[in-house]
Amino acid sequence: MKSVMKKAGWTVVSLLPVFMFLLIQIGCSVVAMVVITILETVHMTVSGQGGAEVANIAMQRYLDNVIPILVVSQVIAVLVFGLWYYFAYGKKKRPEGTPKPLPVHYLLIVAVGISAQFFISSILNIIQSFIPQLLEQYNELMEQVGITDGAVLTILSTVILAPLSEELVCRGVGLKLAGKVSTRFWVANVIQALAFGILHVNLVQGIYAFGLGLILGALYGRFQNIWLCMLLHAVMNASSFLVEPVYSLLTPASGEVTPVTFLAVLVLSTVMLALCTIALLKRKTHQI
Repeated sequence: MKSVMKKAGWTVVSLLPVFMFLLIQIGCSVVAMVVITILETVHMTVSGQGGAEVANIAMQRYLDNVIPILVVSQVIAVLVFGLWYYFAYGKKKRPEGTPKPLPVHYLLIVAVGISAQFFISSILNIIQSFIPQLLEQYNELMEQVGITDGAVLTILSTVILAPLSEELVCRGVGLKLAGKVSTRFWVANVIQALAFGILHVNLVQGIYAFGLGLILGALYGRFQNIWLCMLLHAVMNASSFLVEPVYSLLTPASGEVTPVTFLAVLVLSTVMLALCTIALLKRKTHQI
């Protein structure tokens, strides 16, 4: 019984970094909303306008600046969890026998990231074709936060800061804490992948983030190198900007990509993802 309680306690502790990360994001959002509301109230008072609409105007200003606010929260998270990881784990030597990444491993990481992105996008597009209502909330969220546009701040947030902050939280700190739950690597890996899914705070992203989290955790377990995880994460996120151009090339004369095309992409990306992941992670014991 004591052992079970201890494992449960460490499981909760291993999830704390994710909740801290979410609190940083919430805190930045609250502060931004308060500052915007105060500024808009002052502006409307000085200009002699009525203040009845200040809440709606402030909310619109907030939505227009979601990405800058997200960038601030990600920078804070990088500093907080970067220092945590460095002083708690980063200065320790890698376990004896840990392999050094070779050029072929970097190529495989790029291939895994790209194929994972097209694997996910093809599944989402197939669902969108047949059951669009399942993705309504997800699509609205993506549009609201501007994830699909190519603005400089969006690229900075998606391709650089998200991989840095989220890898430090989940693979850097979370996986190490999850290692206290069990000596079996797969147990810790499942816990940190679950945390990675929770971090994305919506069901659709949470499901595929869990799967990607398992691969990222295994990558860290093999090479004990957080930078490789950040690279894979960055490649996958950057590949999201390739999806639309690639599907445009596959668009037939009718001007609409068919579910058959999505299915073909799904099959190809699944095979590529499986083969490259196996090649990247094979034959080595994973360590926490």
